[in-house]
Amino acid sequence: MPDKNDLFTIMQEPYEGLPTECIIADKVYDSCFQRECEPAVSLALPTGGPFTYLYTRFESGFIVDGTLTITPITGRPNFARVRFVFRVPFTAILRDDCACPATNVELNGSVDFSKDIAMYIPTSSDEFSFDIVIETRSQILRAEMVNGSLILAIGVFVVVKVIGKVQLLIVARGFCPAPRECEEISPDDICADFMTQPLPDFFPPQFTGEPYEEP
Repeated sequence: MPDKNDLFTIMQEPYEGLPTECIIADKVYDSCFQRECEPAVSLALPTGGPFTYLYTRFESGFIVDGTLTITPITGRPNFARVRFVFRVPFTAILRDDCACPATNVELNGSVDFSKDIAMYIPTSSDEFSFDIVIETRSQILRAEMVNGSLILAIGVFVVVKVIGKVQLLIVARGFCPAPRECEEISPDDICADFMTQPLPDFFPPQFTGEPYEEP
């Protein structure tokens, strides 16, 4: 078996003529996505109104602390059963049409989903650990007000990833170029035009001795 230096040389061969770098990175060992839907998330309307629903602002979903469990699957080497609950917080924005002037009202809520899936998590040493991370994209499918409550139908795309921190050899083109200078937005300067005006006459004109003529 070649030693470590020989392995490094072998790894470089496909990139002959191109510079390479070793980096520490989060490698995605496995990923999958699913769709989730909650047809009736209920939020109590505040006093006042009537209200008009405007939009909903979603935050990134996250795995609820204490809910993640990973257990090997018998008969499927390097696969594990991954179970957890993830939560997507959101804020629904309403307009109070009775207020003068009309004002916006925020209703905070969240929606939870349970996951029980099989994922590729290869066998490794005790010192190497994998992380389970998620990404979410959420949207409102329907919004209606019924009997003093805002009822939201929420659809969520969730991507689940198995992440491991590893050392990778990559083709490198050096450090990223310096960014462009930010374009600053300056408020209108009321003095800008004045600073370019020519000097005006300070005193009334003198009499030149010319005869006065009737207009």
